[in-house]
Amino acid sequence: MATPTRTLVITTGSGIGASVATRLRERGEAVFETAPTLDLTNAVLVDEAFRSLIGTGTVDRVVLAAIDPSAFRAAPITALSEAEWDQSAERSIRAAFISLQQAHRVLADGGRVILILPTVVTTGVAELVPLCTAVEAIRVTAKAVARRWGARSITVNTIEVELAAFLLGEGADLDASSPNSVVVPAVPVLGQPALPPGSAVNDVLGLIDMLTTPEASAITGALLVADRGTVMQP
Repeated sequence: MATPTRTLVITTGSGIGASVATRLRERGEAVFETAPTLDLTNAVLVDEAFRSLIGTGTVDRVVLAAIDPSAFRAAPITALSEAEWDQSAERSIRAAFISLQQAHRVLADGGRVILILPTVVTTGVAELVPLCTAVEAIRVTAKAVARRWGARSITVNTIEVELAAFLLGEGADLDASSPNSVVVPAVPVLGQPALPPGSAVNDVLGLIDMLTTPEASAITGALLVADRGTVMQP
């Protein structure tokens, strides 16, 4: 029997990252998921968490889908204090930076890193400047990391999905009266999807599987958009 793929999933405990972790477990893969309470901006705590989850071994894949919830609060940039900007924009950037730093230690040579982000930067959202800033900074960081980590045959790629798919994943409660409800900020719509509706989680899993294959070993630093043709990036 083949050894199951070992995947470290770094999430905030909800949204598409948590859904991907659940689906990978259902497929019988070895999944190590960070706790929702983990402070991803604290390198010591992240290192301890990874050691506790993985032990002394390594993982084949790292899936990073963690944006601080405060980044999704809609507000004009002129209304943000410096402290609010730090929380809603720079905190997510620091979390990605530290997560990638610590992931490097636990990744096997030839491993795969997949970042999942929302597509907000492409359209631009007037009242989500912190989120757009964080997403673009993380995406550019991923490209720089991909260039450096290629020496170990590690690939680093980004998958972007629509904001609602990123926030809700599968089975989210859309009832606004529920304490578990998720409010999805409004974003500009550039057009209707070119493809019929489908599961964003399935789409992302398909791309993760593809990027894991030996045949995809030449793909790194790439941006793949899984939104069924709504935003067609050049």
